[in-house]
Amino acid sequence: MTSFFSSTLSDTVSASLLVSTEADHAHHVTMDTEVVVALIAAAAGLFTSGWTLHRQDASNRKLALLQNKFTQEAATQQRQFAAKEHLEKYREPLLATAGDLFHRIRNIREHGFLVYLRSNNEQRSRIALLGTLYRFGKYWAVVDELYRTVNILRFQTEEETRSVDLLLSEIGSTFASDQIDRDRLMVWREEQRAIAEMMRPDERADALAVIGFSSFVDKYPTRLESWLSALERDLRTEGIEGSKRLEKLQNLLGQLVEQLEAGRAYAA
Repeated sequence: MTSFFSSTLSDTVSASLLVSTEADHAHHVTMDTEVVVALIAAAAGLFTSGWTLHRQDASNRKLALLQNKFTQEAATQQRQFAAKEHLEKYREPLLATAGDLFHRIRNIREHGFLVYLRSNNEQRSRIALLGTLYRFGKYWAVVDELYRTVNILRFQTEEETRSVDLLLSEIGSTFASDQIDRDRLMVWREEQRAIAEMMRPDERADALAVIGFSSFVDKYPTRLESWLSALERDLRTEGIEGSKRLEKLQNLLGQLVEQLEAGRAYAA
């Protein structure tokens, strides 16, 4: 009997221990599963956060690039507008003076205008001479005023005004060069600027104001003749109608007039 109870007790204890072990194992399995799930969830969260930050960073970089592009385009448009606006201010005066000088040079070269300068009629000869010199001086005055007030780098680089600047520069170089007709009709840039300065009225409300022909005639003996005497001498030279310098100036001034007229039609 004692042996029977001992055996039964032993079996009961063993069963209890087995149940306890299985419960502990199940508990550990459950805890391990929860840990794994938690780790996976954390990893997924980190991945999602990282991916979101990556996409946000990429979007920010793209937005910054677009903003920089728009800023540069706006600055370029502003520069173009400013350069074009400055040219528009000077377009009509420049067109008028370039056109006047172009027509006078063409008349000298192609239509025998200098017959008036060599005329026995002293008054007619004087008007022909001074009228021609006045057209040179008036052209230089307007060009000098344009460059005196413009942002030269902007004017030389913006597409709207570059072609005009190139023509103005080449015309100025053609006057100043000693490689064309040697020194006949040569007027250096310093001389061009000095004459331009004296072509402005002493008091002027308008920056583009240039003295009229009557004032030029009165001023010529006292202030302008010393600057224009070489040009006057060369205009009186026999055969000056065939001057290569005049030929080139006529061609360039013609191109300038066409360019300014085309721009005026486009602006309108």
